[in-house]
Amino acid sequence: MNDQSSGLRTPHKKESTANTVDTIVEAAILAIEESGGLDTISSRKLAQKSGFSVGSVYRYFKDKDHLFSKVWLFFITRLHGSLVPKINSFPATGTLRQLMMVIVDHYFNDLSRRKPSRGIPLYRMFIKASVDPENMAKPIDVLIEPLMNAQKINKTDTMKIMDENEVRIYLRGALAMVRSDFLEGNPYFGTPSHQRVVLEALVRLFQK
Repeated sequence: MNDQSSGLRTPHKKESTANTVDTIVEAAILAIEESGGLDTISSRKLAQKSGFSVGSVYRYFKDKDHLFSKVWLFFITRLHGSLVPKINSFPATGTLRQLMMVIVDHYFNDLSRRKPSRGIPLYRMFIKASVDPENMAKPIDVLIEPLMNAQKINKTDTMKIMDENEVRIYLRGALAMVRSDFLEGNPYFGTPSHQRVVLEALVRLFQK
């Protein structure tokens, strides 16, 4: 039985490799969220979730570990990227504290729905498979331009005008404040105290 007769998708020449890879990775994320652990996810289940055949999945990934190693980067890139429109739409009349609340809420609301026990193995796979793990924080750089624009147009006189390097360094610090406790499975993660500490730290870093 071929892929068409079985109802499975076949990668089309006009469909970009990047789009196909994203579809398969998104399917892996769904499978992970529904499973009891990475070891319980079969190649057949990954294929069913993505809509592609097993053969098509492994045309883009050499094995399951290779696929799972891409999930962490995909997840983090999407997590940071989905914050961009929120910053871009933040009103010029809003205060720095209000903007930092938007940012803090974004990360904690998303990560609080995730299970560290599933995220940690993916993180380890990503580090192991990455050719440049020293650049693992770079996806958050997508926030640099939106934040600098927000600082320039703000009318409340509460935001410090920073250059690109200042914003980049402060974002790295903010990432560590949230990510470390999540990956360590620390029960302090996401508590009101944790969120308050992160918020106050960001306000001190970015305020005028």
